[in-house]
Amino acid sequence: EINKELKHDKVWLVKDKKYGRKLVVKRLEKTKSVFPILLHQKLDKSSLLVPPVILSRDGEAYVQVKERYFYVNEFVGSLKKISTDRRIEALAAFHKTARFKELRGIDEGLEEEGLEGFLNDYSLKIKQMCDWGESVKNPALKKKLVEMERMGKKIYQLIQSYDVKSYLQKMKDKHSICHADYNMNNAYLTKEGKSLILDFDFANFGPPIYDFRFLMESLMRKEDQDMKKMLVSLFTIYFDKLPEDRRYRDLYLLDSMFPHDFYSQVSSIVNKEGLNGLEKNKKRLIQLAGREKKKYRFLLKEELK
Repeated sequence: EINKELKHDKVWLVKDKKYGRKLVVKRLEKTKSVFPILLHQKLDKSSLLVPPVILSRDGEAYVQVKERYFYVNEFVGSLKKISTDRRIEALAAFHKTARFKELRGIDEGLEEEGLEGFLNDYSLKIKQMCDWGESVKNPALKKKLVEMERMGKKIYQLIQSYDVKSYLQKMKDKHSICHADYNMNNAYLTKEGKSLILDFDFANFGPPIYDFRFLMESLMRKEDQDMKKMLVSLFTIYFDKLPEDRRYRDLYLLDSMFPHDFYSQVSSIVNKEGLNGLEKNKKRLIQLAGREKKKYRFLLKEELK
């Protein structure tokens, strides 16, 4: 019995009349493959707390209808907002747990990129920031775009001197999986006070540093967030909970110094409003560049302990 459609033609809240329980029905496109569903099922059987998956009569975690995959998990009610520290702990727990060799080969498109792709992410962002800087006329905004480009280049040079290939290979050997959407709405506390993680629709094999970066950007955007305190918590808690990855901490530090968030927000404005949108949002972008610069200087001094 359908109680509510949560997302148009994708997610439904239903009532299981036979057992008197609430369930969530989710749909995935065929292009997504069944990887997120099987990942969710394996996490359900692990020590990580996720909404329990309901198996079909045939013991399968999903049902295929034409070009679509459907699966069902229990509805978890009474969820509470999670603190920054607990959110970081939960991500480390996910990265420690989500290393499933058995999921490899389900979809070749989910295999992680190599060294070239990893480094291209930085170089393409730098080039884009250069192009944006050349396109704007406002002197103050142009100055900030040039600063972000130069800062990005400096960090990129340091990252190139790091043995990134070794890091990527080690993460591949561990079969590391990225959540790829670990935002403010995908981790909560249950009424018992335990951390629960949701929504694995975009998960893929890849280095955990991408989730680490995504979480940092997400936290940076909270206006009331104490940036320095947040960065200290992020690096301290994450690597305390995941000591086996501590040897790569310097790479995470360099990546965090790169103006990823500035790039993401400028890119979003350009995609929605075109290049003219940069001038209209100059005050916000100048403030954002200042915050990126403050973050860079703080991390450069390594004032994390």
